[in-house]
Formats: sequence, structure tokens, C-alpha cells
Amino acid sequence: MAGGFVLLAVLCKKLRPPLILLLFCLGGNLHWQAHGHKAQPFADYLLQRGQIQQELSFKVQGRSGPKTYQVLLYELAGHQLEEPMLLIYFEELSVGGSYHTLAEIQPLRDDPILDIYPRHYQGVIRPLKTLEPVEGSHAPTLIFQARKALQDRLDKALGVYSPLAQALLLSDTDFKRTHRQSLNRAGIMHLVVVSGLHVLMLSLFLLVLLRAIFPRSLAEAIFMLLLLAFAALNNWAPPITRAMLMIDLAIVSRWLSRPLSIAQNLAISLFVITIVSPAQLFHLGLQLSFAAVAVMAFVLPLFRQKTQASGLKSFPHKILGYMLLSLVVSLGIAPLTLYYFGTASLNGVLANLLGLPLIMLLLALAILVAIWDITPFILCFQALADLWQVWLKLCARLPLSLEGQWISLPLAVALGLFLLLIVLKARQSWRAWFKFAIPISLTILGLLFWPSGLKNELFIFNSGVSDCSLIFADDGSSMMIDTGGLFGQKAEMDLEAIDQTESWLKNNLLSWLKRNKVNALDYVVITHLHGDHAGGIYDLLKSVKVRNLILSDNTIQSKLWQQTAVLLELEHTRIIAITDTCTIALGSHQVKFLHPDLDFYAPDLNNQSLVCRYDAGRSSILFTGDIEREAEIYLCERYPLELRAQILKVPHHGSRSSSNAEFLACVRPQIAIINTAQRNVYGFPHEQAILRLTETGAQIRYTYEGSQRFLLKP
Repeated sequence: MAGGFVLLAVLCKKLRPPLILLLFCLGGNLHWQAHGHKAQPFADYLLQRGQIQQELSFKVQGRSGPKTYQVLLYELAGHQLEEPMLLIYFEELSVGGSYHTLAEIQPLRDDPILDIYPRHYQGVIRPLKTLEPVEGSHAPTLIFQARKALQDRLDKALGVYSPLAQALLLSDTDFKRTHRQSLNRAGIMHLVVVSGLHVLMLSLFLLVLLRAIFPRSLAEAIFMLLLLAFAALNNWAPPITRAMLMIDLAIVSRWLSRPLSIAQNLAISLFVITIVSPAQLFHLGLQLSFAAVAVMAFVLPLFRQKTQASGLKSFPHKILGYMLLSLVVSLGIAPLTLYYFGTASLNGVLANLLGLPLIMLLLALAILVAIWDITPFILCFQALADLWQVWLKLCARLPLSLEGQWISLPLAVALGLFLLLIVLKARQSWRAWFKFAIPISLTILGLLFWPSGLKNELFIFNSGVSDCSLIFADDGSSMMIDTGGLFGQKAEMDLEAIDQTESWLKNNLLSWLKRNKVNALDYVVITHLHGDHAGGIYDLLKSVKVRNLILSDNTIQSKLWQQTAVLLELEHTRIIAITDTCTIALGSHQVKFLHPDLDFYAPDLNNQSLVCRYDAGRSSILFTGDIEREAEIYLCERYPLELRAQILKVPHHGSRSSSNAEFLACVRPQIAIINTAQRNVYGFPHEQAILRLTETGAQIRYTYEGSQRFLLKP
């Protein structure tokens, strides 16, 4: 493939820049595959142990949240190492300082099903003793000192306006986190996240200032050093590094009288980043930054040609051209934003008109306040910041935005190729265009009809101390069993605030469903109405068409369900009440509901959980909700033969009051899946349950190790 790209680049001059870009992307990917997955002894050991308690030393590299720090673990039990970790700590620490303590380390695991972002940290450190500064190594570096001094100066001068200034100068995330929804809807998130755009704005400001003081070459040399310092202050964020490289390359190439086109500059910058750190190719910020600049590199010349040919150089025509360019860039990055975030917005076409000039002025004023915090600068910054907030709210109300509309990777690639086809038509004659139109169009059609492949599969998701499983039968029919939990609530809590509380399903599973083209579910089973099993039903019904909702008759008649049902969107969903044992067809397979039957009654919700067995050819799976000993014994007495299953979803997260020996003897599982978090307030799974499961000879798996996927034999 690489040889083909090289040959095409040599023979086809017009396609050389994009082909070179693709070649570097391919080379970086091959480099990553060859060298990026080498054995990591510490990470493997940590995953194997589950957790470690040892004396350790680390250096604080930055802050990623109100109580979370980015640290480098450099000593563990007397052994030297270099491992990036996260530290959970509630008190203020000196960035750049080193500390020693006794701590617990837990691994951070990649979920093979749900995660699409690469993991940057090996684990989480939770101190068990007071942190002790390491003598002689506590002094922060010059960069950290400068960053802290800037933060303190902006806080003192600007007060509540400081988060915006810090977002523009130091990549601080507080402002973005607070206004995320409005920024996404307005389509101007890029204006408050330090990126290549900010580097360009900073460059214009500094170059004008320096050229007024120094000769041109000296001014540019000083500017390049300042740009280097700015990148360091922002922790060498990939978009900033990319922009710095491109600006430096443009300056150096002009010094050498060998000016570069934007496409050449972009290709060389990508080449440098690929050589130094190929993992950066998988950094979302770099992907968005390169995509935006690549669109401008190949589309901006078209605008210039059209403008020069038509003689339209008046201010209104320039504004129109700027809006068109903004529209093209918004469309160009839409495949990425829809795939990663489920969002896309064309509101930015209008929002950028005033938003971009305001941010340029605010960035310049933030620099001036940081250097010289006099009242006129401060008042100007505050006035423009207020205007910016008004403009942001106004643009966020515009209708041209999408939210919660994730697309699959094949669809994202198809959309990108379609946009490429449009650009190629604008650049090429009809005859030249047809050379590429046919193969690209065929590729797009193939991607649009790419099969989802979700048949004869079972997923048991990593949802913490909660349950969520998803079955796809042989004809693609689907059944979800439970919907995960609610954040900030204990597992046994009811659902009174289900419409006001963030759910695991909304934050984790909805994007996966959309990317896999699961826009409707044939059946959803709620085993019982505890928050850890039914917590996601509100968000699921809002976002996915649910044709049938299955509940026990006891649940439907309960006051809790009547209160909850008022909050749910059930107009197009059929409610199925399970009153006794019954069987439901799922494709050519079947789901048999065993419990509770007509003769069973228990006062607590756990023992009222629906229990069902899914039979798919030679595979059988038993789903047990949160039943405990009373229900287990009842099932053994009534349906001993019906309990036999190869895979057991272990009852009640491995509680000591569940998974009794009599019940396990009836099930005789080969694989036992325990839905739990590695660290939880309940102590799940309990040792007694694990011992009983071990005695059956079953292979025990835990969802905190990652979501479980099974290909079911027909």
C-alpha cells in the first residue's frame, strides 16, 4: 500500500500533497503497530495484581481536575521507573514538586468494547498517608513556576473573568468544562481551546509588536523563542506543537528563500510529529487540528482563485468568503466530531463572525494584563468577556447543530470521502474529476452499506456496580437486559430522580449504540427497579426506539413504577408484563422467563428480580438480576433442569447472600460473569461467593476488567 502511495505521488503531481499526507499517516500507524504495543512489565504486573500498596515517590506534572493530578511515578518500593499516573488528592500540591508516601495503586484498564480513546495513564494513585515532600527535589521547574505565576497574576487581576483568560493562554479547562454545552451548540469550542488558531492569533499580535521594535529577522528569531515558551507553558499540546512547527517552518523556509505551500508545510509538520511521537496521530486534538488545516490548505486557494477571477474584493464579499470558508471547515471536521462526540454544528459559520475578532482581542488583552495589569486593560477585558458571553448564548440558540448523533467509523469515512469528492470537483475539470469519482463513489457506497455484524453476539458491559447486557440474535433481533446505574446514587436507591441524574448509559453506552447503527431495540428487560439496574431507562427511551419493555407483573403494579412511568417516554413502546413462566422468540432463538412465577412472593425487590435464560443454538446464558438465597432455592426446587447454562450472569454482583451451592450445582456454569467495580463501597464480590463459584470449576470473569463479548455458536 505504501509503495502504491509513493508511485502515485511521483506520477500525479496534482495529488502529491494529499498522497504525502496519507503516506505519513500510514507510516505513523505502522510505526505505532510495530513499536507502540511493546510489553509493559509494570502495566502488566499491575493489571495482574489488581492493586498494589507500596511506598512510592512521584512528581506532579499538572492538574486535570479539582481533585486529580497528573503525576510521573518514578520510584516504587525502591525500584526506579517512569510511569504516567493519575493522583486522587483533595489538597493543593505544588506542580513540579516531588512527594513520597504510602499509597494504593489501581490499574486503569482499556475497555475493549466501549473505549475509543487511547489510554494515557497506567493507573490511579490514592495516598494512604500524608504526602511528604522529597527533600532537594521539590523546587518546581522554570516552566511550572512561570505557569503558576501567570495563573496567580490573572486570578488577582481578573477575578471571575480569569478562567477565560487562562483558557486562552494556558489551556486551562475550567471555562470549557463550565460552558461545554453552549460552546458545542454554537460551534465555537475551538475559540476557547488553545489550538493552532490561538497560536496564529498570538503570532500576528507578537510579530507586529516585535517588528515595531527590532529588525525583521531578529524579531522573528525572538518570536520563535517566545512561541517555544508558549508551547511549553501549554504542556506541548499536539495542536499547539503542530501550529508552532508550521509557523517555524514558514519562517525558516523564507529565510532560505524556499517558501513552502500550506500543503507542503502541513506534510512536513506531520512527518516530524510522526517520527518523534507516532502515538500523537491518535490524539483527538491533533486529528481535529490537522483536519481543519488540511481543509483550508486545499480549499483556501479555490476561494482566492474565484475572488481574483470575479474581481470581488469589497468588504462584504470578503465577509461572505470568510463565512463560506468557515462553513467548509465546519463540514470538513464534522465526520470527526460526529464520530467522537456525536455533535456537529454549522452555527459557527455565524458565530465566528463576531466570536473570532472578540477572542483575538481577548487574547491580546490577556497577554497585556499578564504583563501589565493596569485598570484600562482589565476593564477592557471584562467588557469584551461580557460581550463574548452574550454572543455565545445567542449563537447557542441557533438551530443548525446536532447533539447525540454519533456515527459509525465506516459512515464517518464515507462522509469524509464525499466531502473530498466535492473538493476534487472544485479543483479539477469534469474529465479529470471522473477519474477519481467512480472509485471514490463505489467506496462510499460500500461503506454506507457496511454490515453492522451484530448477530449471534452477547455483550455484558462494564458498568460498575450495575447491570447492563445486550443480546443480538441470529437475525439481528436485540434484547437489552437492564440499563446500568445512576451516578452519585447507591445501587439500591429507587428512581425518584431518574430524569435529573446522570446515568452510566447516557455517558458510555449511547455513543456505542449509535456507532454500531443500533437505533432501535426490540426488547428491553428491567429485572427490578433498583437504580443499578433501571438507572439508564430514562436516557435510553429518549434516544433509542424501544419496541417492547418487559417488566414483572409485581413491578408494573408497584407504586414506584407508577411514579417512574410518568417520567418516561412510553408512547411508542409496548409494555409486556411477566406474570408467570413464559418464552419469547428472539430470531430463531428463545428467551425463557423462569422467575418470578405465579406462586412466588418476596417482600424485597432483589428476590423479585426477573430471571431468564437465553438459548442460542449450542449456547445458553442465565441472567439472574439480584436474586438471593430465597429465590435461588425456590428456583432449584421448581426448575432445576431449566437453570442449566454455560454462562452465568452471577446474581447480585457476587454478594455473599447469593450464588449458593445448591443453585450453582443446578446451573453448572462454565463461565461466571460478575458485574462489579474493582473498588466499591459494598465490598463486592464477597469472598464466600467467590469460593463457591471457584468450587464449581467455572472460569470467573469480572466486568471491571472490561466489557465481555461472546460470539454465540448457532
